[in-house]
Amino acid sequence: MSSYFFRQRQCEPADAPAPEPDLAALKREVQRLREMLDLNSDWIWEVDAAGRYTYVSLHCLTLLGYRPEEMLGRTPFDFMPPDEAARVGAAFAAIVAEKRGFSHLLNRNVRRDGRIVVLETSGVPLLNPDGSLRGYRGIDRDITEREAANERLRHAARHDSLTELPNRLYLREHLEVRLGGAGAGCCALAIDLDRFKPVNDRLGHEAGDLVLREIGRRLAGLAAARGAFAARPGGDEFVVVAGTLAPDAADRLAEDLRAAIGGPIGLGSETVAVGASIGIAHGRAEDTVDTLLAAADRALYRAKAARDAAC
Repeated sequence: MSSYFFRQRQCEPADAPAPEPDLAALKREVQRLREMLDLNSDWIWEVDAAGRYTYVSLHCLTLLGYRPEEMLGRTPFDFMPPDEAARVGAAFAAIVAEKRGFSHLLNRNVRRDGRIVVLETSGVPLLNPDGSLRGYRGIDRDITEREAANERLRHAARHDSLTELPNRLYLREHLEVRLGGAGAGCCALAIDLDRFKPVNDRLGHEAGDLVLREIGRRLAGLAAARGAFAARPGGDEFVVVAGTLAPDAADRLAEDLRAAIGGPIGLGSETVAVGASIGIAHGRAEDTVDTLLAAADRALYRAKAARDAAC
């Protein structure tokens, strides 16, 4: 076999030209690959070292409502809200500085029709022979529905299902932020409804829920107008958190809360009214969430005792 191979090699011209490329076959292959990219459920793209699109697959039309030719020469940040462009731009600048790949970078984008689309972006660096950065190649995946579902779960975990006010968990998170810093502080007002139990006992739990929902709506509105935070830890207890207040300003806020709560509430053919006892505690940076809430509860107990004594 070896002698046969040797004879065959001898018969071949030493300067035999390389076979001509089949240009038609190459064009068909390029077209096939382009169609595969355009039909992919993910969006394929390339950008240069300045972040400008040099290639985008046709799926950008489905995701963002723009045709490829409308995106070439522009950057991903041109299609994001300004605050998102600043956030993602800073993250991408750090990635580019290290010429490293990245994955699962979430970013919000504005479709041509104005809707927000959440994309999950992954990419790899493209390097020149000398090691300099030529750009990035990557994919984008639409995760808008997934993120909306996750947001609903996050909201449900931190809000009261009846009143839609922040729940005990969210209240504690908010207080931790308020108390966590030099010179930080806040005013916590613990609220307990008066005359609620007779309404609940006489008219039933459904009516009681309507009362709690209406009180929650009023507290949310007042808190929003004052730059405060209203929560329902549970039952007929509510908490409003404001910034650092002088004692007289805290007292005025408590009076406004009583007035908002005490207004008549229509329940079909009947109208009811409840009141509120309020305890005020002034938190400082050295306080913990537990010590502040305990102080507000003690102040609330004193307010209820004073109300009972007056009756």
